Amino acid sequence: MLNAVVAALLCALASQGSPYGEAERLAREGRTAEAIAALERILERNPADNDARMWIARLELRMGHIGTSEDIFRAVLREHPADVDARIGLGVVLTRKGDYDGALAILRQTETDAGQNADLYGALARAYRRSGDDRRALDYYRRAVALSPNDPDLVDDLETVTRIYGHSIGVEGFAQQVTGGPTIGSGTLSAGVRVTPRLRVEAMTRLQNGAGYSDVQAGGGVLWRTGRLSTLAVRAAGGPDNVAMARRVLTGEFVYYAGVQEIGASVRSLSYSTADVIAVSPTYAWDRGGRWRLDTRYTYSRSAFTGTGEVSGDHSVMLRDTWRGWRRVWINTTFAHGIESFEDLTSDELASLGASTFALGVRVNLPSATMMTTTWEHQRRSNSTTLDRVTLAIVQSLR
Repeated sequence: MLNAVVAALLCALASQGSPYGEAERLAREGRTAEAIAALERILERNPADNDARMWIARLELRMGHIGTSEDIFRAVLREHPADVDARIGLGVVLTRKGDYDGALAILRQTETDAGQNADLYGALARAYRRSGDDRRALDYYRRAVALSPNDPDLVDDLETVTRIYGHSIGVEGFAQQVTGGPTIGSGTLSAGVRVTPRLRVEAMTRLQNGAGYSDVQAGGGVLWRTGRLSTLAVRAAGGPDNVAMARRVLTGEFVYYAGVQEIGASVRSLSYSTADVIAVSPTYAWDRGGRWRLDTRYTYSRSAFTGTGEVSGDHSVMLRDTWRGWRRVWINTTFAHGIESFEDLTSDELASLGASTFALGVRVNLPSATMMTTTWEHQRRSNSTTLDRVTLAIVQSLR
């Protein structure tokens, strides 16, 4: 959103020419504070220049000065209560603050007399998305993109909500090798169907081939939006004759979205040919919806080995940093001590939960709502062996 705001600012300043030329140049160079100072000098000469005040408010928001931006927009509205741009700006600020009800109230009121306005539709879409109404967010993003098809922020946000809310089909495959061991291959086919605005049904099947075995796992689950800011997922999968993969997996996961924070927890029960595992994982993520996201997870797992009767408790931590390097390209790095991925956890790994894993991945979001991800993982195990794995995943979202 901020990129679109700044782009609009530059175009508007350029169209107005002097005395906005200096502010335009500074804003384009990323010297936001100096651009604000140039606009403030314009206001000193002409205190009635509301355009300058509005651009200062937008640039203050770009710098993260939400309170200052809100004060300016409200001051403009006290003098010009019908100003559409100021009302949209205030709605954007309230969304950033987490006051979604306040944002939607002013933006819906503005919609009645603003006409066809891409900025308004984009602001409404973001407010609905942050408030947990993905269906309305998708509708308003479509309207905004129809009016402004070359706005990269609107297009990217439409694709993001499509991936979250729409139907999907995905394939994933990996090849891995442990030091001195054979190559193991795995392939997964998954699908998700949006049944109602709050309910999504999922299904999957996974095949894995290794030395002397060929395992199959199939299952499904539901993802239910329990409230405006929370989701609950319940999944089950299994394969009765599996050797390496779990014969039964039951998972429950709850996530609460608190502004830029995601706070959650999950409980998993996994049954293998040689052991039964219970794992409890609190999770935390920080995501401002921009260029950076951080995911963290702590896990306590309890493994009961059927052959020996031994019971052991283990602790795991996982940190994943995701950075948007280019418009459609995301780069992520992961460090884990213990369990890195429950989806790929096999019986041979239960005896080496003290392993450390480093992973490097690249995700590309294509214009066709296709997401491609490739990841390389290197794991150093406590028995001095290492594992290397390469994974390729493709997910196609359907609008």
